[in-house]
Amino acid sequence: MNVTTQVHGSEVQRFNGWEIFSVLLLATMNLFAGTDVDQKIMLVKDGQPQAAIVIAPTATRAAQFGAFELQAHIKEITGATLPIEKMPNAECRMPSGNSTDGRVRILVGESQATTALGLKSVDFKPQEYLVGFRDKAILLMGCDKPDAGRVVYDISDPGASFQSWPDLWDERGTLHACYEFLEKFCGVRWFNPTEFGMDCPKSPTLEVSGRQVRRAPAFRFRDTPDSAGGLGEGYDALVALWPGNSDGFKAWEAAAYPKLHAKFDHPGTYMLAKRARGRLFQLHMREGGERVQCNHSMYGYLDRFWEKNPARPDLFVEKKTDWFAQGYEGKPPQMCYTSPGLIQQQAQDARDYFDGKKTGAQLGIFWQPQLPGPFPIETMDNDSYCKCDRCRRWLTRKLGDGPHYSKGIHSEYFFQFVNAVAREARRTHPDRQVVTLAYMTHAYPPESFKLEPNVAVQFCFAWNRVPYHEEYAHEIQLLRQWAKQNTPLYLWLYYAFPVEIANNGKFHCFPGFFAHKIGEQFKLFHQLGVRGMFHCGYGQEVEAYVTYKLMDDPTLDVDALLDEYFTRLYGPAGEPLRKMYLFIEQAYCNPANYAKDDRHQTMQIAWGKLGTPERLAQLGEWMDKARTLAETEIQKKRVALFEQSVWSYLVAGRKHFEQRTGAPIPEALVARVESADGDPARIDWNNATPLGAGWHVNGQYRQSSRKLSARLAHDGEFLYLELTDPVAPAKLQSSATVFPYDTWEIFVAAQRAQPYRQFAIGPAGQAVCLSYGEVNWQQGTPMKGLGLKVVSDTAANDRWIARVAIPLENVVPGGIEAGGKFFLNIARVTSPQLAGSGAMSIDIWVPFTTVHEVDRLAEITLAR
Repeated sequence: MNVTTQVHGSEVQRFNGWEIFSVLLLATMNLFAGTDVDQKIMLVKDGQPQAAIVIAPTATRAAQFGAFELQAHIKEITGATLPIEKMPNAECRMPSGNSTDGRVRILVGESQATTALGLKSVDFKPQEYLVGFRDKAILLMGCDKPDAGRVVYDISDPGASFQSWPDLWDERGTLHACYEFLEKFCGVRWFNPTEFGMDCPKSPTLEVSGRQVRRAPAFRFRDTPDSAGGLGEGYDALVALWPGNSDGFKAWEAAAYPKLHAKFDHPGTYMLAKRARGRLFQLHMREGGERVQCNHSMYGYLDRFWEKNPARPDLFVEKKTDWFAQGYEGKPPQMCYTSPGLIQQQAQDARDYFDGKKTGAQLGIFWQPQLPGPFPIETMDNDSYCKCDRCRRWLTRKLGDGPHYSKGIHSEYFFQFVNAVAREARRTHPDRQVVTLAYMTHAYPPESFKLEPNVAVQFCFAWNRVPYHEEYAHEIQLLRQWAKQNTPLYLWLYYAFPVEIANNGKFHCFPGFFAHKIGEQFKLFHQLGVRGMFHCGYGQEVEAYVTYKLMDDPTLDVDALLDEYFTRLYGPAGEPLRKMYLFIEQAYCNPANYAKDDRHQTMQIAWGKLGTPERLAQLGEWMDKARTLAETEIQKKRVALFEQSVWSYLVAGRKHFEQRTGAPIPEALVARVESADGDPARIDWNNATPLGAGWHVNGQYRQSSRKLSARLAHDGEFLYLELTDPVAPAKLQSSATVFPYDTWEIFVAAQRAQPYRQFAIGPAGQAVCLSYGEVNWQQGTPMKGLGLKVVSDTAANDRWIARVAIPLENVVPGGIEAGGKFFLNIARVTSPQLAGSGAMSIDIWVPFTTVHEVDRLAEITLAR
């Protein structure tokens, strides 16, 4: 007799012995008859189930979850609920009695039936899966993590159940097989995680046919920033144009999740439910795989071996001064990468990590890596390296010292350290890997030696979303060089731009749509043998969808993906919306739309050429047409979401641009004072020219709440600046390299364009001057010998005063004389500790500007 129970809201039916034998016999017969049967299999007919989903009693989490997902989606398509039946482990014997009911069996995961076919989960390669067709049977299985923990599946309250779901980094080949089946054989599509993001056919009858599929995703590492943090609720903010805390984003989110908002009115429960929806979408899109995450791993050494961090006192071991960069005052900016002690400690950390004695978190490693992932080794995020004699000898070996962001001037130096650690680690753990970045000044492969065989490299393709820039071709060439190194190669892709720049500058960018470039890139990545990628930023929605599909299969045609996306989501309204997308994409990716110096600045200047009134008028016509063409209620809601996410953002961006270009730019006549011979302390500041009390919030016209002030003077030989912040100096954060904590930053140019210079001053009186565009358009080039003098006064307990003297001949290229003009802006960059927001903040003198925006520099005249 059969025993029927309810498990997690789904019907689970146990087979009797005759049914088991019949299924096994049938499966075995099909094995000998052939494995590639192209036939029609009826799953649901006229709303009535014609099939059952079969799992083992000890099914893996991937198989359990896959069974529930099949059941839910087939019900969405047909209205019918296929039962989920568990096959017992007991030995099957031939009984007497009636034959089976003749229903189709969908075998999900390893079971007695699949074992009879010679198919076991352990025989699949990592991430590999199978969609197989037999007479009266469909096989869905693959390589699974051997975890049979109970899965709770309650889609009405996913926040209460998602902790039991498979993890993004678990082997879950069976779940991949279920999604492959739903997509390719049942017509289901998941375009985004919103309540309107899934599209599937509606029919009371579901009949499938096809041939066997056995494969794995093309790239074994498929990562977005949200999976690094492990929280699915952040996905929407990742792909949005609007900042996550803006009214525009909140309006979009309310429209995207109306049922979720209605059901979960408490922020905490709403967040959990949204987290689960985001995680479910990530599972649908096959995110995860082989975990190979690397970031700036060495910062934890400051807490372990420099000084005790009050926030993590448990990390501190003892002070090891000689392990840190020599030649700097205060907290060192880097490590000494030739230190024998540091090499041994890194190797021991790797061994402890590999042996499971210490986690990434216990070692203070950024992003807290986890086994079985490799051990990360990466510098701190700057190029202020050690000045000891050992390091200097390596630092003379410079590769690729050109006008590029990605250079090789420190490649030999840093990769010799990586090799030294890798060799030590390999002595005890020959089968384990370390991973490092090819980044910024160590972006080139080393030339005088090969990387050790247990080293993997993640190349930072910093300009992958800026295809109009000359750096793009340079980095493609670098990637090709790395592909020749016979080293496991992964990527760090920067999808964050241009949105991140716009958000930091408090303006709206012209959308950086680039789906066709993504297609070109992923075909190249696959051709070069790249194993996978992490995405720094993941917007926007179309780009995210296309990227997900290409991470799985880079041979897919981008135009076909776009056709499917716009047609299936929006119906007849998809045609004008697709035209909008392509029109924006073509404008953004066309180098002809940028002047040379625009490419080295934010998108503020480019707005005037990309987001023109003529372009917006055309886009507006298409938006109007889309509203008119939308037929069904769900199409209308999806069009409204597109309008809020893209069109409304564009309109607001154009309005901001017009406000910015129409806003007045300050001017100042700088008083001439008696000669002080370049000594700021000798200036009578009462005779200097005040710049006024009107400082502004970064990128905005809104007045800052900070009571900052600045005064300027000159004596015919020097320009003098007095910069005052009424802040308790004890709260200031100082860096040996000036950046990235509390600074005053002065931007000067002979015109409102490149070239320009940046003078930055820290609380301890440290200073640096960088040039932008003076020589071969090189950016951020350190300048020495300019005669800069700085006095930082932190003696009072309620103010920080920085006084600066710059020779007039060095203020701008070519110098300036009394009666002459130059252009200026001043920013006060505040550390996260002082800002209290967990992030840097910026207050700036000229309204509607941020750091490095020189098109609105104030005009400054020196009195004769």
